[in-house]
Amino acid sequence: MALWLTAAAAAVPAAQPSFDAGLARALTAATVNDARSLRDVTVLTEAAGTRLTGTAGYDQAAAWAAGQFRDAGIAAVALEPFAIGRGWQRESARGRVVAPIERPLQIASLGWMPPTPDGGLEAEVVVLHDLRPDKIAAQASLKGRIALLPEGEPYGSPYDRSRSHQKIDDELRTAGALAILSPDGGPGNELSARWRGFNADLGALPAAQIGRDDAVAIRRLLERGPVRVALEIHNRVSDGPITAPNVVAEIRGRETPDEWVLVGAHLDAWDFATGAQDNATGVIQVLAAARAIASLPRPPRRSIRFVLFGGEEQGQLGSTAYVAQHERELACGVAMLNTDAGSGRTIGWTSPGRPDVARALQPFADALLTSMRSNQIDQSLRYAFQSDGAPFLVAGIPLLDLNADDTEYEDIHHKVTDTIDRVDARNVSIAAATVALTAWTIADAPSRIAPRLDRRAIQRLLSKEE
Repeated sequence: MALWLTAAAAAVPAAQPSFDAGLARALTAATVNDARSLRDVTVLTEAAGTRLTGTAGYDQAAAWAAGQFRDAGIAAVALEPFAIGRGWQRESARGRVVAPIERPLQIASLGWMPPTPDGGLEAEVVVLHDLRPDKIAAQASLKGRIALLPEGEPYGSPYDRSRSHQKIDDELRTAGALAILSPDGGPGNELSARWRGFNADLGALPAAQIGRDDAVAIRRLLERGPVRVALEIHNRVSDGPITAPNVVAEIRGRETPDEWVLVGAHLDAWDFATGAQDNATGVIQVLAAARAIASLPRPPRRSIRFVLFGGEEQGQLGSTAYVAQHERELACGVAMLNTDAGSGRTIGWTSPGRPDVARALQPFADALLTSMRSNQIDQSLRYAFQSDGAPFLVAGIPLLDLNADDTEYEDIHHKVTDTIDRVDARNVSIAAATVALTAWTIADAPSRIAPRLDRRAIQRLLSKEE
């Protein structure tokens, strides 16, 4: 570990003469040798428990994170509230085929969907193959029945709501459907926590995700005749909107403090497990970077804001709210660094659709990140709109998403397996060092890394995503 640390720092003067090699060494040592990182992942996942936005567990995690920033010596720490449509918590879900045979079903409520009526419901199942409005409206057999949706139904995009799940569900309710079954795509009947929207408003119908094998079994039974299913779903839903906090800390810049670089991760997690890799590891990388930068003898030229967002899992609600709440300051936004990649080996950064950002960052990455093998910079749009960097990208601010090897990520993503025992401590430390060094370099550079995009350029990016 010490070998690549020394090599990285030694390489700085030739490629980045404005960067202090001593500070590079200090930042790297502070993050890589920070024994608190894995301990903090453990505290966040095991002590705070599940962190669904709007729950006591999330609020406890936010208070803990704010305390961590303060303990790092950062004076400007705040909880900035934002509103969500409803508070929601799952309690229990049961399902079974009651005819023509008795068979239990592997189900869980989809997020932010209503419970079934008291005592549950029982009805025949109708399989849907086409979710276009005219096809739903023409399906008279939906009335009084449970709709089994096609496998692999697309998620859509929060920036293209022309055919959102909410609209589909409203049409199903209008057609008389009583409930929805949405097949999961995982093998072995496993479930991944999901929802059917891009906000935290309550859905139109009770809806459960169902194991893929169970969905196949229902379809086979339907080939021989009617199939009746019983559902009983209990969810706790607030009477109206609630608020949840983003956690915000700032190290003020020494020369142009009104300009800022934002380092962010989402604090919330789905509730099947404790969100160790999605996204406690990202939270801890932000905290470790903040501690390391706060410990330096001088702040960077520009301010660095560290933000832990809520509501990411429901469609980047906290980060969207942050951009709206800080609209007057967006012209001063130099870059947004987002970490939401789990604890696979850090590859580098992705700057979606921004070759100018990639070109500007590559010399620094080659000089400072090569020895950690985290120096690759790409411009892929693959995940550009799937995490908290999206609202900043849409606002034209240069975005850098931490890029990690995701070969095994789907084994745990939103599943009961997303626990502390699958976290790679060394990879978390290297990712934290990558975040700290990159944030400092951009914040301390003599000029901006790249300009803010204008509206026309943003629309071109959105058209590529759609």
